[in-house]
Formats: sequence, structure tokens, C-alpha cells
Amino acid sequence: MSDMALIRWNPWGDLFDLHSQVDHLFQSLGPDTVRMNGDEIAGLPVDIRQTDDAFVIEASVPGFRPEDVEVTFADGLLTIKGNRSAETEDKSGTYVRRERRTTSVFRQVGLPAEVRDDHINATFDNGVLRITVPRAEKAQPRRIPVTAGTAKVIDAKS
Repeated sequence: MSDMALIRWNPWGDLFDLHSQVDHLFQSLGPDTVRMNGDEIAGLPVDIRQTDDAFVIEASVPGFRPEDVEVTFADGLLTIKGNRSAETEDKSGTYVRRERRTTSVFRQVGLPAEVRDDHINATFDNGVLRITVPRAEKAQPRRIPVTAGTAKVIDAKS
């Protein structure tokens, strides 16, 4: 008897593999994925909610740690960068399939100028990055009193 494990044949397996390969092809061609020097930089899907008090941006970054992610804000642009380093290589066997990759993520989100950039808060919980950007208080319309003035006469010398 050989040491080879028996694997139940799935008639749809090849179709699912093809689907996965086509998805990967379109992801590599699309605007959400960029290859630079052989490294893949994936677009980072985000959810953005607007409340009365803040903008809340959420991004799923599974496999990343808080120290792998950098958030900056400048000129109305919130930038999220993440770089997941390679895990230590397991030398105890040969990979039959390896789909999880080390990847970098990048996303920029334009926000209105009326935010309190000195109070931006970013938290990381269970692979979800949540950034809260407080909104600045809007200038309230105020009534400007109009007072009666005295007319000044300018003497014109001819």
C-alpha cells in the first residue's frame, strides 16, 4: 500500500479551479490590483458611513496585525497602507496548493475639509480596521446687526 492519501473526486472541482483562476486573472488586470517589481498591491475595499458626528471607514484586513497597517491623513486625503510580511516557511512538507499570499494593500479616501484631523482614531479588531474621522462643527449662520450710520460729505475742491 502506498503512502499516498486517497482524495474523493469532486466532479465540480476543475470548474471551481477554473473559476478561481479566471477571478485571479481579472483581479490582476483590474484597477484594484497593481503589480510593482513583482510584488502585488491589492486594492482595499472599504465601507464608509457618515453620521452626524463623524465619518467611519471600515476595511477588512484579515491576516494583518495592527503594526502591519499605517493610516495617514493629509490635504483631505486619508491613506491606508498595509504590508503583510511572509510567514516563516514550513520545511516539514511540500505544498500541494498554496493560495494565501503575502500582499500589500493600499487605499486612499478623499474626505471633505470639514473634519477634525487632530482627533482621527484608528482601531483594529479581529481583522477589521475601523477609522473614525470626527466632523468639524459647521459654522452656524448668524445675524449681523445693521446700524444706522452718519453720511459723510466729502468736500470736493474745484
